[in-house]
Amino acid sequence: KAKLAEFAGVRDIADDSSLGQREVHVQLKPGAAGLDLTVADVATQVRGALYGLEPHVFSAQREDIKVRVRLDERSRGSLYAIENMYVITPAGQRVPLGEVADVVESTAYSSIHRVDRKRATTVTADTAPWANPEEIMAEMGPELEALKREYAGVGIDLGGRQREMKRAFGSLPLGFMAACVLIYIILAWTFGSYLQPLALMLAIPFSVVGVIVGHLVMGYQMTFLSLIGFVALSGIVVNDSLILVDFFNKKRRDGAKLREALIAAGRERLRPIFLTTITTILGLMPLMLEQSFQAKFLIPMAISISFGLASATVLILVALPCIIVILDDVKASIYYLWKGRRRPFDPGRTDPVLTHEALTE
Repeated sequence: KAKLAEFAGVRDIADDSSLGQREVHVQLKPGAAGLDLTVADVATQVRGALYGLEPHVFSAQREDIKVRVRLDERSRGSLYAIENMYVITPAGQRVPLGEVADVVESTAYSSIHRVDRKRATTVTADTAPWANPEEIMAEMGPELEALKREYAGVGIDLGGRQREMKRAFGSLPLGFMAACVLIYIILAWTFGSYLQPLALMLAIPFSVVGVIVGHLVMGYQMTFLSLIGFVALSGIVVNDSLILVDFFNKKRRDGAKLREALIAAGRERLRPIFLTTITTILGLMPLMLEQSFQAKFLIPMAISISFGLASATVLILVALPCIIVILDDVKASIYYLWKGRRRPFDPGRTDPVLTHEALTE
């Protein structure tokens, strides 16, 4: 709690270990075993002296009245009197309590909480809207490790938001990889190619630029929902790339050369790609500009999609054709290394040696 109080923006620091009333701890000494005294024997007699025993119940005025026998109030409030009270051994001997047990006064907790059957104290705190809880916990990491080393029997675990964030970050990469695999399978089945889906999916990392810039421009911290927005953005970016590559493949099937097909695809598909991007951004604009408290949780996700899509659209029109050309060169190199000769006729290649007329001759 003291360390949390050092951070700006952290408030309402509290814990659930509130102190209660005074209590007396009675712990048997080793010599008590020689008198056949057990913890239960001593506890029963001490409780009877302080809280009282009920030897009789009688009825009066249509009520059951319990008769409770216990020490007088002055003796019950004196630790000296409690230490010098007598307990009865199983053999009937009377011995002072202080001779067979240690009596220590302390303060009890009003409630004891346990997690996985281990005693636990929960420390909670709230943060201001401009403070980042993840950054605060990251800075507190060395302090928490130092506490663990100093107090070997104490464990420190994250709970609440931090635990959920840890679980979410653990499962998000797996979900993202599964989504990428499914996208690749669908694209490979659609195009009948193993390399073209890779070219489309290589455009996904370009959207990270827009995601980072968007959070800086809008003044928001990157949160878990920002990453969720990036995962959703991956499918939208592939959709834009799909429009370009599908038209490129049609041009190639019509006999266009590689360079001509790419230029034609960029020129003809420019408007559909920009319309897809603009309509998506305009649809998310009201959410990004909303100032209500409820909307602030979703705004980082909208920023990731909008700015990431804007940057990816520009980079797709420039980088994707380059990626396609590079992959085509890679295919030609692999074919040459494997077969020992250059690829057969390809309408997209401009090498005059590999024209249809040259091969026919």
